[in-house]
Amino acid sequence: MECPKCGTWNPDDRRTCWRCGAPLPKPQTKKKRSQLIFMNLPLWVWGLLAAMFLFWILSRFLY
Repeated sequence: MECPKCGTWNPDDRRTCWRCGAPLPKPQTKKKRSQLIFMNLPLWVWGLLAAMFLFWILSRFLY
């Protein structure tokens, strides 16, 4: 991370700049993204998929 005062690079675990002594902002934690795309689907899509699956199962048993 760069110091906001002098622009010197500092490791993320430092609380103050090693060059000018200015306090450094806390590092931003990156939000982990799910590697599976289907895990981020909205609830209505899951409902539609469940209804389609139920319809498929029922059509198999009724015919």
